[in-house]
Amino acid sequence: MSLKFFHQVIIFAAISISLIFAYFCFFDPSTAGSLGYTIAGVGCIFAAFGLVGYEIYFLRKTKRLIV
Repeated sequence: MSLKFFHQVIIFAAISISLIFAYFCFFDPSTAGSLGYTIAGVGCIFAAFGLVGYEIYFLRKTKRLIV
């Protein structure tokens, strides 16, 4: 497993975890409507978008790199 592939897997896992936690913040009945969880959910969505942008940047930067 190359370092580049490992980096891609870790970033994908971070995006997935961020979106799962955002889903929990918005749809869990015990936390629904709580301002803190709503802010955390929105923050997780922004973090997921930021990680997607980083992944695109990383793939473009390492397109020709053989690792």
